[in-house]
Amino acid sequence: MTKRITDSSIKFFLANSDKMWCFDSRRVEFRANPSRTGGTFYDVVYQGKLKKRTVLGKWPALKASDLFKRLSEIRGQLMAGERTGKKVDTVAECGALLLWFVDHIESDKTFSSNYVKTAYSIIHTHLLGCFEGLPVVGLTRNAIYKRLYRAKQTELALSSIRTAWAVLKRACSLAAKLEVVAADPLKGIGWRDFSTSKEKVKSGRLKVDDLTTVAAAIGEAQALRRLFFTLQLCQATRIEETCLAEWSQFYLDRGEWVIPADDTKTGVELRTPLAPEIVELLRHAKAMRRGKYVFSRCGTRPISTMTASNWYKDLRHGMDMYFTSHDMRKLANDYWMQSGVDSTVRKMLLNHTRGDLEGRYESEYAWPLMKEAVGKLAGVVVK
Repeated sequence: MTKRITDSSIKFFLANSDKMWCFDSRRVEFRANPSRTGGTFYDVVYQGKLKKRTVLGKWPALKASDLFKRLSEIRGQLMAGERTGKKVDTVAECGALLLWFVDHIESDKTFSSNYVKTAYSIIHTHLLGCFEGLPVVGLTRNAIYKRLYRAKQTELALSSIRTAWAVLKRACSLAAKLEVVAADPLKGIGWRDFSTSKEKVKSGRLKVDDLTTVAAAIGEAQALRRLFFTLQLCQATRIEETCLAEWSQFYLDRGEWVIPADDTKTGVELRTPLAPEIVELLRHAKAMRRGKYVFSRCGTRPISTMTASNWYKDLRHGMDMYFTSHDMRKLANDYWMQSGVDSTVRKMLLNHTRGDLEGRYESEYAWPLMKEAVGKLAGVVVK
């Protein structure tokens, strides 16, 4: 148990400990978030045998060094009710509302881990800087326009500003629904009040002509990384979905991977076929690995998306091109499109949102076409 919490000790704790919390002798508790990319500082007070925790702030947005320099000041604010988000009459400021929302979604299992990480990053990187100190009742169209829409034009793409807006909108709506604030300040305000421009879909950095070059680089990678890159490219899965892969999700005898709804961005279960080449790689890896996760450093939890992103940095090293994991999904889609794969089948493989008609199409016709598409791509990638 840690007696003094520092930024260095937090980094070590997140990377090397399986515990979810550590305690500082100054009555501060640090709890890691589920993905172990950060966490929350709590002020701890005992009322008899009952332990009462109050949020002090989020790490790494609030550094431990800054927290302990201002600890007395922050505790004074807590006692005055300025930083707590538990009652209607204490949430009068936008910063407190946003911190309440972060705390809520981290503990509410109805929010996907991917959404939690995205919202956490947006709130601490952008929204708090825009709106902290502003009264909730001051969250008007003009305030949004000046503080977010116009202020962020120079540093963010329009799509990123819209994503930040969506997080703010959801936070306000949920806070009003749960009576954390008296009324939703953004009710009646929509994105179209600020912009009617349609966002252009960016093309992938990797082209189909690059496929053999990428496949050759993957073939030179260390075995576990090779499996990760191959699986993500041939199945066109998202990086988070691939990181969370468990052996129990793979049915190697029938060549199928079933990704549960909780692990997908769309919240819809994905059934995707596996080519024989991929099944062989998985069988070999399963014989060599322990634990329930396919990709894990310690066997008890999956690798983080940060680790996987660093693997991609190593893969790009020495290659005369820049690309990310998402470009692998786009590369797979482009290959299938050029190979004549039906657009509906491509949507199913990519797990994009589909209607009822496409659902019936999947059950009656699509599976053999999905197997054929995945098999063609695996034949090029796996040598």
